[in-house]
Amino acid sequence: MQKVMIVDDEVIFRDYLRGALDWEMLGFELVVEAKNGIEALRLCMEQPVDIALVDITMPFMDGLELTEKLKDQYPEMNVVLITGHNEFEYARRALKLGVEDYILKPFSKDELMLTLLKLQREYRKVQVENLTLKENNRMMKESFLNQLISNEYNVTDADVLKRLSQFDIFIQNPCFIVACIEIDHVDRKWEKVSERLLMKYAVTNILNEALEEGWNYNIFNGPEGRIVCLVEHSNAQTEITPSLEGYKKLGSLIKKHLNFTITIGVGRSKGGFKGISSSYKEALEALQNKFVLGHDRVIAYSSTLTESGKQAFYPVEVNEELLIGLRMRNAERVQQILDGVFESTRERRLSIDYVYVICMGLIAVNLSYITEAGHPIEDCFGENFFPYSEIRKFESAEMTFEWIKQLFDRAIRYTGQYKNTRASKIAQSAKTYIEQSYANSELQLEHVAQHVFINASYLRAVYKKEFGMTVSDYVTQYRMMKAKELLGRGGIRLSDIAERVGYSDASYFSKSFKKFYGYSPSEYEKSRG
Repeated sequence: MQKVMIVDDEVIFRDYLRGALDWEMLGFELVVEAKNGIEALRLCMEQPVDIALVDITMPFMDGLELTEKLKDQYPEMNVVLITGHNEFEYARRALKLGVEDYILKPFSKDELMLTLLKLQREYRKVQVENLTLKENNRMMKESFLNQLISNEYNVTDADVLKRLSQFDIFIQNPCFIVACIEIDHVDRKWEKVSERLLMKYAVTNILNEALEEGWNYNIFNGPEGRIVCLVEHSNAQTEITPSLEGYKKLGSLIKKHLNFTITIGVGRSKGGFKGISSSYKEALEALQNKFVLGHDRVIAYSSTLTESGKQAFYPVEVNEELLIGLRMRNAERVQQILDGVFESTRERRLSIDYVYVICMGLIAVNLSYITEAGHPIEDCFGENFFPYSEIRKFESAEMTFEWIKQLFDRAIRYTGQYKNTRASKIAQSAKTYIEQSYANSELQLEHVAQHVFINASYLRAVYKKEFGMTVSDYVTQYRMMKAKELLGRGGIRLSDIAERVGYSDASYFSKSFKKFYGYSPSEYEKSRG
């Protein structure tokens, strides 16, 4: 709504103008009334206006002098002169001063309305042109800054400085830090693109308040819906981790006022314009590690996750233990093993790529079990089961780990549906007896067969078919598993452990343990220490 000022020394004429039109319906608002030019200038300083309806003949300062001063102080203001004088000289002087129109008294309401509507159309046209120009400049600026962070703009520093100056960006010290900001769970919180853009706009506004005064920074929309903050670093020293207080303050303000969270990745300071893309890559890498570290935090590049190096992702025997648990359909034991792998992954703070490799390795064990049991993978998990694509959809390592545990549980329940035959029940009974009697050093195939009331040859066949291993193999594996648990507790003599798991000779037990795991009991205890 355009704001209008009436300037006339006659009260009757001011009253007439005030009631002549339905100003609000036409899109105008009468905000200032003055009885002379001096008063009008004073009131304009307190209340800016868009249109001034000015009488020419007034005391102290006439309308032509007032128009000259208004045009000098407020070039965007539209002035319409109103006078009873029909002299050409007034009209000529008014045109030189840049008035938008000239109305002679007496005039009709329609004449006044048409004049105002013409000014309104011109005003709206200028507003649209200004908005278009502003938006074009914003898009050009954003495009150029995106080229800088992607290292696509291969020109000299002088050309970069010249181009930046066109966007009113003036660089004093070409040393930069880049931060990447993501709204957590944005796709789940807001389905409409317009809502997401509104939230990004809100984050950008609050970021301007959160960053420290004196920082020379530019905020713009980056790739994949992220917000990028490019800060000119006052300290010329490079490869240092910047202060994170401003970004932490931003996160707190967002959570407090907007009721959602953000995660921010911050790169190190880099010298020169080419360093912008390097700092951006570091910020992006830090941000991506929210998959492992979690959301709602500021992650500096120097504190991001470690690589595995030559260290194994997890102990080699874990896969075999998982297979044993799956074959035995021991869901509790399988979950314990998986929890151990996941806890180790968290403690070692592996990068996202290494976490993906571990997850795919575990899934491969599960799939091999399904195949070994003679079942098509698609029957258990569906025809559109693409595990690598699935794990990349999850926003955190915790969600991925939980999904993998569900896959193992699903596999056990699926294969269990096809194991209800008499032979299966016999094998299950034998397994239960072994787990109860493993401490008996005399435990052999014949003892187990007698317990389930079948001959040893038949038990050997059904057990192998049911669990994919022989009775004696399972006796050994179960004893080794229990031995490892006892070793992990510490403070128990080796001879006592051997006896508890069914070995009367501690030396033979030690050799069997090393043959099974690849390292001796004492080596395992040292590694635990």
